[in-house]
Amino acid sequence: MVSTPGWRPAPPASPRPTLLQENSVRTGDHPKIAIFPGLLDTAPVAVFAKDLAGRYVYANAHFLATMGGRMGLDWYGKTDADMWPPEAVTIIRARDEAALRGSEPQVFSQLVRLEDGPHTFLLIEFTQATGDPGIGVVGIAVDITGYSNAKIDHAQLATVIEQTAESVMMAGLDGRITYVNPAFERVSGYTREEAIGRNPRLLSSGLQPASFYQAMWAALASGSPWAGDLVNRRKDGTLLTEEVRISPIRDGAGAITSYVAVERDVSRERALEESSSNLGRQRTLIAETIRSLRAGDTPEATAQAICRQVASFSGINAAQLLLFGLDGRATPIGYVVVGEPDPPLRPHSHEHSRQLRGRAAEGPWIEPWKDNLAFPNRNLLNGTNARSLGFAPVRYDDRVIGLLIVQSADTVDKAAVTEALPALVEFANLAGALIGRDVADRTEVGRGRNHVLRIIADRSFGPVFQPIVDLKSHLIVGYEALTRFNDGTNPEIMFDQATAVGLGVELETATLKVALAAAELLPRSAWLDLNASPELVLAGEPLRTLLSGTRRKLVLEVTEHTVIADYSAFRAAMVTLGPKVKLAVDDAGSGFASLRHILELGPAYVKLDRSLIAGLESDEARQAMIIGLRHFARMTGCALIAEGIETKREIAVLRSLGINLGQGYALGRPKAAGASPSLIRPRFTVGA
Repeated sequence: MVSTPGWRPAPPASPRPTLLQENSVRTGDHPKIAIFPGLLDTAPVAVFAKDLAGRYVYANAHFLATMGGRMGLDWYGKTDADMWPPEAVTIIRARDEAALRGSEPQVFSQLVRLEDGPHTFLLIEFTQATGDPGIGVVGIAVDITGYSNAKIDHAQLATVIEQTAESVMMAGLDGRITYVNPAFERVSGYTREEAIGRNPRLLSSGLQPASFYQAMWAALASGSPWAGDLVNRRKDGTLLTEEVRISPIRDGAGAITSYVAVERDVSRERALEESSSNLGRQRTLIAETIRSLRAGDTPEATAQAICRQVASFSGINAAQLLLFGLDGRATPIGYVVVGEPDPPLRPHSHEHSRQLRGRAAEGPWIEPWKDNLAFPNRNLLNGTNARSLGFAPVRYDDRVIGLLIVQSADTVDKAAVTEALPALVEFANLAGALIGRDVADRTEVGRGRNHVLRIIADRSFGPVFQPIVDLKSHLIVGYEALTRFNDGTNPEIMFDQATAVGLGVELETATLKVALAAAELLPRSAWLDLNASPELVLAGEPLRTLLSGTRRKLVLEVTEHTVIADYSAFRAAMVTLGPKVKLAVDDAGSGFASLRHILELGPAYVKLDRSLIAGLESDEARQAMIIGLRHFARMTGCALIAEGIETKREIAVLRSLGINLGQGYALGRPKAAGASPSLIRPRFTVGA
């Protein structure tokens, strides 16, 4: 047994070690361990020995210096329980007992890290002692701090590579894949087992030329890294664009041993960049189209110029601009097929024209190409192996008058038309602005215009008059002129149609002229209430000329289904009509009518919509609203007229709420001026 005299004092206390890991391996043979104090005392490794009871009986200077104050000067005879925390003691005892039980020598390794301060890692080996019956186990500890740090760094790097969002792929000098990370599997669709051992060309899309890859490998072979975009193909066949950086990996001698590629999916970013670039090019094309047009160009020449520019889009090889004619057929007025003479302008079939016209009302769309017998020049299009078609409605005065159609090239898929569709819509809008007025008469817009013009010319309408009654005196104080069309069309719909084809003011002027003439049969003591749109009032001259010939007191009722954008201009236009023309605001309680609207216009009358009158007798909320409006009217100097009165009970409630004027079926239905004597009676009896 080794004696303890002559040992150097232990250094100051060091941080306590922590047991990190333990391995046990059985060895087939192990040299006998003998203790030579002179040699071991000065050895650069830590050596210790314990007896069969687990007490320390030997420790050299290096071991004591490493363990520090934990061993202490009186370390001899101590056990691990005197120096280590319970969890460490459990591990050590199990290890020692295994060594003592073994019929053959055992080697155990354990990684120890000192807490706080610099971290020191030791590899500790234990074996059954031989040669001295008093010794149970002997330990040798080697400082492996540098080795352990490097091992941990590599482990951390491996974890980062495995968890990064970018694809990582390694390949050997033979071009075969040796490693891929989970991100590669997720993005490419290939599993690790499917990729390793194969050439990276399994990802090739074939869209980049061989010269591209030759230049890439030339850079790598020279030892330089390479960076760029690769258009790759996933396992399922879909394409993606990846931003790739490939770097050579060198050994300690500087020789290239393999390559590592880090790839990031930038498909969305590149698509946005391409879309922005395309948008810029398309804006340029639109500008060039406008500059190329000459004064006096026919609609056909303009349409052909537009088709020529649209057909120059990337991936597009044909474009046509067609109109929906008065005969119901869709006929091209411009047609360009890339690389071919301008084809003849043949109309679509009636059935196909109806389909296109119905679909165009819903907006732009894309559909696959079909060998449709109704499609003109289908043989020419079949010769180009069309893939898909894009359609954009051409509009004039908010009505669809035609379509701008493009066809994709045979080398691209539906994406080409999808990307071109926004520009197609812009060119369709440009076409409508440039040729809409000139071709309106050829299209369904022209049909609509002709229909309205015929109604005006034939006077296919007539006026009726509904009395406005003083609810207290039962006197008829005014008449509202209303228009009825001979074919039974709802007046609101007809006026909307006329406005849509640019004839709203003309139809209003015609109907008001007839109403003023018929009103000569009405008592002059009653005012005449005429409906007028804000557009007619703002038009100025037509309305002034129309009203200048009448001596009757007039009230101009502005329907509030149309917004008045410029109140100042509207008020100025009303002033030019003269003091005998008063203003009424219609539909208070619905539409655009509001307190601000009434304040802006300063009308003489405000009409309460039927929605406020219906069920008034049992609705306290409506009654409260009408009381509030009555107070507002008094404060602003206008009178309220209740519309849509249909029952005697409603009349009684309105009278009790202070509403003095009303109209509705309970007071009198609209009739022609000479249809009934009751219409022109100066006095009215409720229920008569």
